[in-house]
Amino acid sequence: MRHADGIGAPRDATSIPLLPLAVVAIALLAGALAAMVGSAAGGRALYYVGVPALAALGLGITLTRPEPLRFMFLALVAVLPLINFPVPPGRLRLTAFDVATVVLTLGFLLRKMFASSEVDTRLFPARSLALVWLLLLPCALLARYPLQSTLTLGLMFCAYVFFLFAVQELQRPGGMERLAGLLCVAVIVVFAGLCVDHYLHLNLSFGGSNPNQVSRTGTMTVWRAGGFFQDPQKAGAFLATSMAFLLVLGVRGRFRGTWLQWLLWAALLVGVPGLMMTVSRAAMLSFVVVSAIALLLLSNWPAMLRMLGIGAMVVLLTVVFLSPELLVSMLPDQVAARMADQQADWAFRKTIWFDTWDMFANQPLTGIGFGAFQHYLLDTRPMVFSYYGIGESTGTIYVPDQPESGFFKIFYETGILGSLAALILLGETLRRAGAGMLRHKADPNARTEIAAALAGLISLGFTFAAQFTTGDTRLLALLLITMAVIWRHSLPEPAHTVTA
Repeated sequence: MRHADGIGAPRDATSIPLLPLAVVAIALLAGALAAMVGSAAGGRALYYVGVPALAALGLGITLTRPEPLRFMFLALVAVLPLINFPVPPGRLRLTAFDVATVVLTLGFLLRKMFASSEVDTRLFPARSLALVWLLLLPCALLARYPLQSTLTLGLMFCAYVFFLFAVQELQRPGGMERLAGLLCVAVIVVFAGLCVDHYLHLNLSFGGSNPNQVSRTGTMTVWRAGGFFQDPQKAGAFLATSMAFLLVLGVRGRFRGTWLQWLLWAALLVGVPGLMMTVSRAAMLSFVVVSAIALLLLSNWPAMLRMLGIGAMVVLLTVVFLSPELLVSMLPDQVAARMADQQADWAFRKTIWFDTWDMFANQPLTGIGFGAFQHYLLDTRPMVFSYYGIGESTGTIYVPDQPESGFFKIFYETGILGSLAALILLGETLRRAGAGMLRHKADPNARTEIAAALAGLISLGFTFAAQFTTGDTRLLALLLITMAVIWRHSLPEPAHTVTA
């Protein structure tokens, strides 16, 4: 009996190992070539060869998948700790996430133009999202630096398409399990990178040194690990946000009885010492506060045990308020040194906020433009190369790209219109979270997912107040995923399943 070519055709026994052997051969050849180039031209040349090679390999694998766009989205989440790596040439300031989301956006728009009505291609599944983009558009076109701002807005739109893919994935059966599992793996990988940085003082970000990694308090020098992150504050924010999200899923038993529950607790177990290695005060404080609230109010513990926990928390807060030195003395030395330096750090941040207020004062309606903070300083203060004393001890040039607060960066760069857009998006997300909790009273899984997403957003908000953390695309992706969890439960289900 003859078989047609395709699925039903028998495979030649000799052809089965050919594909893996070919892959191994190509990998060996590429490794040898990379080693030759690296030895001849240095590690940076090796990076320039390796990144395009990996990108070409990833694109080739993606194109062989039945649903290439969805595969690319999941692949981005799978390599979340690495997506902020710069793409050659570095002067373009593009990351792997930027390039991948541009490809996702082009694919999404092409699908919208040519796909049949059986494919869901809603660009703005809610009118509030369209309003946000209408408010952001003049912030780019009327900015002090319109070209740079428009290009940055374009990348923001590509990130928005990533959010749409996250919503669509969560609407699929098992979508929450897939994304939560990949996030657990990301936390474990970030912890491994932090261990390398903490013990070997070897930063893995490919971004060079960062003044934040060395903090001097009195006679103590504190080394703050960043791992795959150039800035330890962003590493701490990533862990705090991820762990708050996962903790609520864990204490509410979202994955009880599955292997994913064990992976989740493993990620939380390694995440705590990883968070301590970053010595990020905002990240540690946000995780402690959010996790305490989650354990006491959202867990399935007996009511009496939760009341005892709330009482213990009130006593602890009272002790901290009356005698903060007592709590600081109980912390590890490096963390205690950072906590003791809070007043000086607060004064330093206020100096930056007032010193850069002219950015808003000069263009209050639209701001100076997306991503224009550093450009504005270079343009208006051309003879200043070391701001606020940062970098003087190491003799490095330091011109900040954000005012040590994400909220002020939005205010300065996008003005009143951009800040209004951000408030609309935040308010609509919180409204949908509340409505989702009420609508899904009979669905404990939905309520758990919404509560977990809120916990993650609150933790991210703490760290965002101290730094523009979402300037790192890993934290931006994490923000979009947690928001997608909330929006997924408030948007109508698509009439048809996305298949591309």
